[in-house]
Amino acid sequence: MMRTAAYAVMFAAASVAASARTLDVAEYGAKADGVTDNTAAIQKAIDECSAKGGGRVIVPGGGVYVTYTLNLKNNVELHIDRGATLMGGEDPLKYPLFEKSEHWNSERALRFNRRAMFYTVAQTNVSITGAGTIDGNNEKFHHWENKKNWTGYNWWRNSHTNVTGRCVFFVACRDVRLDDVLIRNPGGWATWFLDCDRVGVRGVRIECDYRFPNGDGLHIGGCRDVMVSDCVVDAQDDALVIRTHQEQMKKSRPCERVMVNNCVLRSKRCYAIRMGWRGDGPMKDISLNNVLCPHSRWGISFFYPDETTDWAKQKDPPRGQGLEPPPPETLIPFYAENIRFSNVHITCEDEPIWLRVDKGTPFQYMKDVSFSDCTFRSGFPPHVDVFAGHKGHFSNWRFHNVTFDFKRMRWAKKPSAADIFRAVDGFEFIDTKFSLSAKPRR
Repeated sequence: MMRTAAYAVMFAAASVAASARTLDVAEYGAKADGVTDNTAAIQKAIDECSAKGGGRVIVPGGGVYVTYTLNLKNNVELHIDRGATLMGGEDPLKYPLFEKSEHWNSERALRFNRRAMFYTVAQTNVSITGAGTIDGNNEKFHHWENKKNWTGYNWWRNSHTNVTGRCVFFVACRDVRLDDVLIRNPGGWATWFLDCDRVGVRGVRIECDYRFPNGDGLHIGGCRDVMVSDCVVDAQDDALVIRTHQEQMKKSRPCERVMVNNCVLRSKRCYAIRMGWRGDGPMKDISLNNVLCPHSRWGISFFYPDETTDWAKQKDPPRGQGLEPPPPETLIPFYAENIRFSNVHITCEDEPIWLRVDKGTPFQYMKDVSFSDCTFRSGFPPHVDVFAGHKGHFSNWRFHNVTFDFKRMRWAKKPSAADIFRAVDGFEFIDTKFSLSAKPRR
């Protein structure tokens, strides 16, 4: 009841404008025939609705509406009826490149990918709702080769840049809702919320096609006051990502006050939950409760590589094409505090927790991190690899009523907590068990 009430209060303002008027995209010429390009018709309905003070734009059920990039506008709810599908068009060049923006560093879009199916910048009181479907049509941006990609399948991207790398992308928006929709076959990440305030994601389902790489689920990047609840995410790559993308934000601010409740997460080839990455800024006041992951490659990642590792070869953050790292004085060294995991249960193939902070990572501290009433069934025990100079920067990590049940180990005998979390101070274990019996399931 408390969660539901909080969600209702948080977004009460969003429903006011939505009740003002209702526009039907069919009346603007949109056709659910799976062929017609409906971009102009749907966008016209959105624009007129916003210009008249806001309301609801309905995509009626009963067919497939092909569209390219859509931009939501102030005070508009785009409602996709059950039985309706918004299908991404198959010509990648019809998705406009992100233009230079005063609201974010679009030239630093991750992996240099600057196209999206939904792209909404600096708008207030915007939402996508309904029991319908957003289909990224990902197969159209890939081709089959007689060799396997890193996911173990034979499908390769036609281009890393000419693809809708983000299916639903909100930047610098306020009062954002994403409710009940099914997002399937995204061309990359299903969602990305960047530098947004007051975000609600409820009852969303995400289905990525395992054949195609980089299919992530929910990305919360540098946002504040976020509530995610009752979602089911089946990702090819990371299922849930919480980060602070300093290079992409105009002003570095913490990712803070994020709640994730009552969700099911799956990852075919990567992490169930990724907490940060190279170059990130601060994260604090984050709570994950009642989260179930029946399968992932790894469990929870606290991984902060520096620029000298092999991981630096990845264009994330982007390098090359004339882009240099931002001036150090514009960035905040990474820190994390008050991160809570409660009733989180993860089954994974390899390590359930991956904690790594490299030597060159700008790093202040990680403190007040707690795990309570959690179980981890995994292939290996947790992995800890922290540069010696950083080991004193950890404090008040608390494990209470936590079970680690793993199948294989890298020690001659069953390890203790001290063996696993070696030489890192500030860890407390209460009723925490380590057992050697798990058989991870796929």
